Amino acid sequence: MIDASNNPDCGGGCLLPILDERYNTTVQEYVEIIRDLTGQDTVARVKDIAVRRGVKASSVSTAIGNLRQLGLIDHKHYGYVELTKDGRELGEILSRRHALLRCFLSDILGLEGIAADAEACRLEHSMSGETLDALISYVTRVKGCPWCSVTHHQVRGV
Repeated sequence: MIDASNNPDCGGGCLLPILDERYNTTVQEYVEIIRDLTGQDTVARVKDIAVRRGVKASSVSTAIGNLRQLGLIDHKHYGYVELTKDGRELGEILSRRHALLRCFLSDILGLEGIAADAEACRLEHSMSGETLDALISYVTRVKGCPWCSVTHHQVRGV
């Protein structure tokens, strides 16, 4: 787990766990899509997920089974898809990874918004814990905490 909460001004909310290796890129992308759909005060249906992902409903049904086995979603046959507590936590971790990468790519490297966002999407799913540690340390030194804007003097892996 990455812990940037050693600065008391931060409020202790700057945690970014390393992802479980069972959560491959496909799993992560489905969780993000479901989070995005349900975060817009709407529900996540298989057909909506299929449209967002650009796949057939049968592919989504297979993925739904995998996500359910991993404990990331609740879904009743022909019902809405909802993230479980673990699914919501994974969605939040992915959102923070994306924000960190987007900050680095746009604010530090100078990429334009759309390009930075697209590249952050690609990188957030494949970054190792070691690289993530290094990036958090660098962004924190240069810009402050990427989530709460407090400057930390040390970010350590636990």
